[in-house]
Amino acid sequence: MPTSALQTRLTHLWRALSPHSQLLRTALRQHQRQPPCRKPYSNSSNGGGKPQPSSSSSSSASSSTTTHTRAERILSRLPPSMQKYTRALRNAPLSHVVSFLILHEMTAVVPLLGLFGLFHYTDKVPVDYVTEHYGGYVREGARRFEKYFRRKGWFGFGADGGDGAGATIAASAAEEASEDAVRDRWMSGDTKYKVVVEIALAYAITKALLPVRIVASVWATPWFAGVLGGLQRLVRRR
Repeated sequence: MPTSALQTRLTHLWRALSPHSQLLRTALRQHQRQPPCRKPYSNSSNGGGKPQPSSSSSSSASSSTTTHTRAERILSRLPPSMQKYTRALRNAPLSHVVSFLILHEMTAVVPLLGLFGLFHYTDKVPVDYVTEHYGGYVREGARRFEKYFRRKGWFGFGADGGDGAGATIAASAAEEASEDAVRDRWMSGDTKYKVVVEIALAYAITKALLPVRIVASVWATPWFAGVLGGLQRLVRRR
């Protein structure tokens, strides 16, 4: 399979599996529709009386709350010793929170595709090390991606009748057996299972790097929010 087609499929795959993708699209649309100095209430239709909340204000508040909640869930995964780096972001405006969520997704997609490419096109595949130290993540990744490949019919999955549910890498409930299954599938030389193992290893390493990814995203959030703001102003001028 050509490299570009493979990377395109994996990008679509990550978007489908990512728990934040729909939230990010919604938050970005809300952020783009909201003028910089827009007032949350409108009194143009009640003769100067008591201001009434507008429907757009309610929608904006709901989107902002949801976005902040999602960011809070991600930040809470950091160990207590690293929580001090997140204090500013917890009280930041919506534009910064959206920027953080986008960066968080980027720090997942880039390592996932980069590590998969490294494993797929070279002989540097640390199967034993990753399964030994991050076996749970490897099993989770193998189960998730194999299921998705079967549903889509990619990489030869579902092309014949011999790939039943019992043939999955993560079919065994025992942790040791599952890790042995990963190694066995890798050693078997079956191309489609080599792809599953490679992307499962990339997934495991990406998950293991979660604290580093969160801190890096928090650190780069002010700069990235400025970039998004500049692009938004440029689009409005046109």
